[in-house]
Amino acid sequence: MKTADKHQQSCVDVIVVGGGIAGLWILSSLRMAGYDAILVEKKSLGGGQTLASQGIIHGGTKYALLGNVTGSSEAARGLPQRWIEHLSGHRLPDLSGVCRNSEHQWMWDAGDIPSKLSSFLAGKLMSGRVKPVKGQSLPAWLKARTVYQLHEPVLDVLSLVKCLAEPNRSRVFGAEAIRSEVRRHRMLLEVRTHSEKHYLATRALVWAAGEGNEGVQAYAMQRRALQMIMVKGDLPELWGHVIEAAVNPRLTITSHKCSTGEVVWYIGGQLAEDGVRRPPAEQIAVTRQELKKTFPNIKSNSLGWATLHINRAEGIQINGKRPDNPIIRQHGRQITVWPTKLAFAPVVADEVSGLVESMQISRSEDSGAFIQLAQADMGGYPWDQTFWQHG
Repeated sequence: MKTADKHQQSCVDVIVVGGGIAGLWILSSLRMAGYDAILVEKKSLGGGQTLASQGIIHGGTKYALLGNVTGSSEAARGLPQRWIEHLSGHRLPDLSGVCRNSEHQWMWDAGDIPSKLSSFLAGKLMSGRVKPVKGQSLPAWLKARTVYQLHEPVLDVLSLVKCLAEPNRSRVFGAEAIRSEVRRHRMLLEVRTHSEKHYLATRALVWAAGEGNEGVQAYAMQRRALQMIMVKGDLPELWGHVIEAAVNPRLTITSHKCSTGEVVWYIGGQLAEDGVRRPPAEQIAVTRQELKKTFPNIKSNSLGWATLHINRAEGIQINGKRPDNPIIRQHGRQITVWPTKLAFAPVVADEVSGLVESMQISRSEDSGAFIQLAQADMGGYPWDQTFWQHG
């Protein structure tokens, strides 16, 4: 990388690459710890995996539906309480401005719940994490089913991105291209904007860019694909899981409002996992049948339909399976992060801050030397940026 003096910037303590939930939380933690840190994003804030997530703060229950304790269920067990501390403003960063779409989720059976699953849920009742719901509190289409309430919040992810970004907005920048060069005790980041090159020097570099991490380190990355389904129209708002005796829920449904004010059901679960092998039209047809069985009173012909392919970028695992925990790797003064799930963002930020602390970097005052770089744009929801099929 050949630098030009007129573009050379003064050195900052840490640069975070990637403006998803993990990168923004890492930036917040580093700045609260007194580091002169900035963030650079190549697309838009939250515009990758973050705003394509369902906003569920998992506590691991949905990963243990076979009645067995799994690595994923154990890793996620304490996350809802950690998030509630931030959402209530009792812990920094203060996320009390984040909109909660729902304080809880519902879980209901796809048919008759097998005895093993029923016993598992009964155990969760005693822990206070799950409770049965009956009677008037249920809509008509659920009253004939066995329904449980799961105490795990569902967040409006765009409001979460904004809440984390705004206090640090003057230190969050956009770029068209990013690449790095390591030079002994510091790194140079080449940032291209509108055909201009800028060279940013830093003492530590954190890669939290999802698929953008690929190739920047010696650590391999895997992609696990989903084909999510979006349905909009005259729909009730709900947040929940159609469960069966399987590792994943059959359907996971979250509700959102699109720019026209209509309700959008954003559907994941095993249906989205299996759907990567189907053309979009077939995925929609399969979803219609699933919803007809689960919600027989909904008139599917009056709804709008769309699908969304997502690549979940993760640290590589044996057989390509989902990691139980975030993957964090350090190579010298560079750190590469794959959070695995939105809910893991605070623990990822804790670990990255600890690794930066161990580098014994002297904390600097904010240099203010990056004013010629434009602030990164805010991302948007996929259902406001898609082509809808009707009927």
